[in-house]
Parts: sequence; C-alpha cells; structure tokens
Amino acid sequence: ISKPIVQKKKYDELVDKDKDYILEVGNRTWKFFKENLCEKTNYLPPDNYQEDRKQKIVYRTSPTNIGLGLLSVIASYDLGYEDKEQTISLIEKMIASIEKLPKWNGHLYNWYNIDNLTTLFPRYVSSVDSGNFVGYLYVLKQFLIKENDDNDRYIPLITTVDKIINNTDFSKLFDEKNGLFSIGYNIEENKMTDSYYDLLASEARQTSLIAIAKKDVTSKHWKNLSRTLTTLNKYKGLISWSGTAFEYLMPTINIKRYPSSLLDESCKFMIMSQIEYSKKLGITWGISEAAFNLKDFEGNYQYKAFGIPWLGLKRGLADEMVVSSYGTILAINDLPNEVIKNLRKLEENGMYNKYGFYESIDYTPSRARNEKNCSVVKTYMAHHQGLI
Repeated sequence: ISKPIVQKKKYDELVDKDKDYILEVGNRTWKFFKENLCEKTNYLPPDNYQEDRKQKIVYRTSPTNIGLGLLSVIASYDLGYEDKEQTISLIEKMIASIEKLPKWNGHLYNWYNIDNLTTLFPRYVSSVDSGNFVGYLYVLKQFLIKENDDNDRYIPLITTVDKIINNTDFSKLFDEKNGLFSIGYNIEENKMTDSYYDLLASEARQTSLIAIAKKDVTSKHWKNLSRTLTTLNKYKGLISWSGTAFEYLMPTINIKRYPSSLLDESCKFMIMSQIEYSKKLGITWGISEAAFNLKDFEGNYQYKAFGIPWLGLKRGLADEMVVSSYGTILAINDLPNEVIKNLRKLEENGMYNKYGFYESIDYTPSRARNEKNCSVVKTYMAHHQGLI
C-alpha cells in the first residue's frame, strides 16, 4: 500500500516497429533544422519552407521559432541523431545570434530578418511568443547544466542564457488593472494592445507561469484566467478561444501535466473531442491552427486557427476542415497507438516527404483539389516542425 504508484509511459505501449517509425519521422523532421540552421540564416530557423513557391525558404523568424529551434537541437542529441560536440557547437552559434538581436525591455521582437538580424516593421512584441521563448530557454539552461562535464565552454553559455531570461521583463506586457496579459505591445504606437489573454486553456498560459516564476507578476494573476467548462459524453473540459490542439497541448511539451488536474483532464477532453468530431466528418484528426490551401498573390499559403466547434468561443469553426500533422503528434504521450494510425492515414494521402510530414491537409470542399476530396498543403513551418 505504501509503495508509490509507478505510471508507465504511454510511449512504451508501442511495438518496436512503431517506435522505429516515430524515430524515423523525428529524424526527417530534424533535417528541416539541420539543413536550415546555417551561416546563411545566422543559425536561426527560417519561418517556413514551401515546396511549390519560387523562393522556397522565407528568411524571417520569430521568438517561438527560435525557441523551438533550440529545443529541436537538444532533442536531436537526446534521440541520437547528433553527437554532443555538434549539438553544443550549434547552440553556441544560435545563442551568439540571439545576443545580437535588437530587443525591447529584454523581449525579442515578433519578427526578424535573419539575413541581417534586423527587426521587421511594424515592430511588435508578442506576449505569447516571449513566454514561449523564455520557457524554452529554461529547458536549454537545464540541458546545459546536466551535460556540463566540467568543460569551460558551458559556463559562458549558461551565464548568457540566464542573462537573457532575467532581462526579459514581463511586467511591461501586463495590465495591472484587469490582472491579465495584453496580447502584446505595439512599438510604433507606443502602447499595449487592448486585447487580453483571459483563458486558462490557451497557449499563453506558459507566459503566465514564466512571469509568475520570475516574479515579474504576482501569483494572483493565475486566478484571473477563466476556467469555464463544457461537456461531452458525460466528461468535462475547459473551453478555449479557437478549440485548437495548439491551445491545449503546446504548453505541455515543456510544462508538466499533473494527473487528474483540471488542465490534464482538459487536454484529454480535447483529444477525445478531436477524435469524435473527425469521425463525424469522416476525416483524419489533429485540427489546429495551420496553413491551408489558399495562397496570396506571391504564392504563400494562408494561415489561421481551425478548431473543434464545441471547444472554441470563436465563431465559424464548423465552416472549414483542416487537419495539421503536428496537431496529431502532440497527442502522442496520451494515445500513441491512435496517433500512429492517424499518421499512417496521413501518409497514405501523400503527406510525408522531405522534412517529414507536410503542414496540413485541407478537406474543405471548396478547396479540395484531388480525387480523395482533399488538398495537401506542401509547406513546412518552423514552429510546427519544432512541436513534432
């Protein structure tokens, strides 16, 4: 009775063939970063690689892209794709570029030109992007501490990462009056945007946790995040703004989920809702924000949030059907076998290529372009590759 309950990792449920498959998917996905974290990009991840566009690579990046790029470098070492020397060398180059980037109260701006490390206009600081970036820096710091074998090259790296974390002042993005984070700060207008993150089921909860941990805001802020619930099949879960996999599961890649907690149950509820809704539509599952099969005049795929109608407050979620590959893979620690089955179906639809799984598959009737009544969106986006 006194023995602790040892919870087996869901990943261990997979047979060896499926584990090998996942590792192969990971390796192909890693190649996006391995080939594009180079001198030409100042060792920062380009925002996207689109196969059928004249200029395949877009030479801009964001704080979330950079942070997930760092996590991908760490993961490539953990999974045995790269050795320690290659890993630390690449981290050193990435951190050197990050140090050179112009900042606002310690925050990275929302977009940079990675050719010359300058900000893109209009200049803006995004609360959620900053929270993501600093959250991933904490992971990097722990990785460097763990791997430090009394080698002097680690100390300057750890010191620099600490400095970037400490200099990032989240109080500048916080509205004291309503106790919430603004979505960001408009540098050109010199003011915070008058819209706020007020839901617990949001990708922005990492920003809240990081800011509280740094003591940039008080813990009272956590209580101000809405915990409105909805029900399905006698189960309950938190509602979000867009009903996306992204809002529920993105923060869990580096923030612990406590079994049976409200957030843990809500993540499970979202996955159940994904599978239920997709069955009704007769499509694969993994609905989240993504690029979809509509291009602008320059041939760039457009991008927006797609979600489960009963999970999101946003209107019009039932109007379109777009499934992202990362939206499926984020659930691998919950339902690994179901994720594998879903990935196999995506692969059968031509979703698997050079850098792993393409961005998304668009089932919206007005945009379906093949005999299977769907269109493959043949682009790879840095932050979604990082989440995979």
